[in-house]
Amino acid sequence: MYTSGQQELQSTAWLQKSVSDRPSFKVVVRRTFSKTRYQAFALPRGLLFLERRDITESSGGGTNTNAMVAGAVMGGLVGAMIGAAIAESMASTTVHEENLDCCPEERLIELARARKKSFVAKLDEIISLTIDAPSSFGRLFADSTLAGWITLRDKCLGKITLEIHDQPGLAIAVENLPRRLGDRVHINVELDQQAMRFVPRFTSRV
Repeated sequence: MYTSGQQELQSTAWLQKSVSDRPSFKVVVRRTFSKTRYQAFALPRGLLFLERRDITESSGGGTNTNAMVAGAVMGGLVGAMIGAAIAESMASTTVHEENLDCCPEERLIELARARKKSFVAKLDEIISLTIDAPSSFGRLFADSTLAGWITLRDKCLGKITLEIHDQPGLAIAVENLPRRLGDRVHINVELDQQAMRFVPRFTSRV
């Protein structure tokens, strides 16, 4: 199982030989008490997972206090907790790190070396990669934004589950990862054209 700092980026020099063909998509690695956002770059000789530095900004002001007071009036401690949650959602805005796709590869490698949670999976060390999507029943218990997930099994990194929270990102993974890994990629999803989202692919039984 991959843990932060387990894999140093000594292999990033090896990745510098890659050409500019590098489709990318955003993923999340969720652990027990935390989650880390990455930009995944599918390079011709490996997968680079660059830690993203998205910033949550707070607007401050009196809105927070008003929401918490209103919650307290609604129902004591429980109401105050609800009010605090409302205030937090109203007061914070996430500024996403953009334009990583436009960075030259030298810059991506430099950023990866500086961001200690970044890691690399070399193509010749990847055992398998499986792409799945939640079923209609599974969506009842999953994050509402979850489009699907990738299960990566690697000789050095172990098993890593990568969540994808947007349908276009999942489409990029489905389209491009088989080109990198061939029959080591197992795609268990198909596009529901009516709902415009990926759903589990069920193989018929004879």
